[in-house]
Amino acid sequence: MAAEPVNEPIQLRPDQQPFHEGEMTLLEHLRELRTRVLICAVAVVLGMLLCVVFWETIVGWLIAPARAEIPDFRLTVFSPTETIALMFKIGMYGGLMLASPVVLYEILAFIVPGLTPRERKLVLPGTIGVVGFLIAGMAFAYWIILPASLGFLLNFGGDNFDQKIGVKQYFDFAIRIIFWVGVSFELPMVLTLLAKLRVVRAKQLLGFWRYAIVIIFIVAAIVTPTPDPLTQSLVAGPLLGLYVLGIGLAWVVQPKRPKPEAAP
Repeated sequence: MAAEPVNEPIQLRPDQQPFHEGEMTLLEHLRELRTRVLICAVAVVLGMLLCVVFWETIVGWLIAPARAEIPDFRLTVFSPTETIALMFKIGMYGGLMLASPVVLYEILAFIVPGLTPRERKLVLPGTIGVVGFLIAGMAFAYWIILPASLGFLLNFGGDNFDQKIGVKQYFDFAIRIIFWVGVSFELPMVLTLLAKLRVVRAKQLLGFWRYAIVIIFIVAAIVTPTPDPLTQSLVAGPLLGLYVLGIGLAWVVQPKRPKPEAAP
């Protein structure tokens, strides 16, 4: 009788081996996690304090697009505590934004030792991409989308209305646009991650373009609070370009399919 074949263990290439420099116990992992969470908390608190100190300057930046349309634009306070609440809101959002690079670094520093060498090479470009697209989206919202939205809304109705806009309503409006447009600009990074995880392939994303256009315009309609198609198109246009960029990045990072062996 022929000997049964022995199942040999699968040998991984050096670039597929996980990083095991100094094995850590569960307790050591928990201590490291506690330290990194503490660093993130300190970074957030320092960022919040910095934004609270300069909160009036930040308020001026956020009101500037409205004053470009109406030079004597002023907000209305409806409660004695409304300006204090605004100060803390600016501190919270601003602190999270300033601390986000530190938080992202601490998260990656915690998980990178468990990645393979090939995966670790993608960490730095991925981090730069996430932060870069977020900043680009927020800048685009501040310089393009917010002035266009305010130009439509503040002048709608002409001189028939004396607009009294509250502090809370205005800043909720501005922060919503800046934040969600910044998040929507992460579309290429999301597509790249899905391709890396083998969820989708670049060819599938390319064939999905008709549905992608519809979904992008729906997202643009949700992000922009104005009903006019011009403002929605200002958001949808860059997102369509980012979708194409995401297809290209997905094609670069997607795992290559093994070539079928020739039949004997």
